Amino acid sequence: MRKMATIREVAKAAGVSPATVSRVLNYDQTLSVNEATRQKIFETAEAMHYHKSRKTRKSKQKRLAICLWCDQDQEIKDLYYYSIRTSAQAEAKKQGLESQVIYPADPLPDPAALSGIIMIGYQQYSPDRLNEVKKSGLPLVFVDTDTLKLGYCSVVADFGQAMQEALEVFWGQGRERIALLDGDLDSNFDKNNLVDFRFRDYKKSLAARGQYDLDLVYVGNFTPQSGYEAIKDALKSGSFPEALIAANDAMAIGALKAFKEAGIKVPEEVSLISFNDTTAAEFANPALTSVHVETQQMGRASVKVMKDLLDDDEAGTYKVTFPTKLVYRESCPKA
Repeated sequence: MRKMATIREVAKAAGVSPATVSRVLNYDQTLSVNEATRQKIFETAEAMHYHKSRKTRKSKQKRLAICLWCDQDQEIKDLYYYSIRTSAQAEAKKQGLESQVIYPADPLPDPAALSGIIMIGYQQYSPDRLNEVKKSGLPLVFVDTDTLKLGYCSVVADFGQAMQEALEVFWGQGRERIALLDGDLDSNFDKNNLVDFRFRDYKKSLAARGQYDLDLVYVGNFTPQSGYEAIKDALKSGSFPEALIAANDAMAIGALKAFKEAGIKVPEEVSLISFNDTTAAEFANPALTSVHVETQQMGRASVKVMKDLLDDDEAGTYKVTFPTKLVYRESCPKA
């Protein structure tokens, strides 16, 4: 009986990656590949007698590690990550999978005791932690960072569109001096090259208009206290923006306190938009206009992607992107 070719063998014969073969044969319409390559893949698969099959990955334990870059204290202060993590745990239970939460101080379990690892974040982890999970050989899914080009499945929100929308709201109000309150966990950060993706989108859009000003970039570490201190320092230096974008609601709340102490009215003197739309945004004073992110859906999707990898050896590498929505409140009323 003729031996059936594997997807990797088809990929090698066609001169493309296994992920490309998988996506072509599964008629993935989001894949950008020319027609000649697509045709070659189909012809190679047929010539090698390739047939799709679903194989269940055998594992003694269907157990997931859900890793976070922040400790429990910081997780509670920024409910964005808490929401993703708890939703992932709930979905894992629904799917019949056990899960274990791993914080930075916790050792990674023996890979032999795990079926897969879900990483919430990417750049925030130490190189040692990232190397450890990559060397485990287990299926990996990253949440909140696009790791598709690195060869890993990811679940993300469309923050690029969200940043552009926030900037256009301010421009529509006639506000041109737009500051960014961003975060970085490394005390030796390069202010002009922060790793946070919101910074990159902010810098790119303002530079295109000739409005990028490094003095209007303030840096904290994603906590309310750091947001408060960053804005206090900025006001002391005389750097006074007409509008402010905060990378998360936690730092935005700290910024509100600093503005209030300085007698600066929000939104009359400074209009403010934050990211994530956690519960804190609605109850801040004034209530925060914030970019709503589908954190619960992201958490659930991360487990569904992992389940796909566990159940299908030929699932390939792909990205799930959720849209965002700007929720208007008092800190930046809708025009």
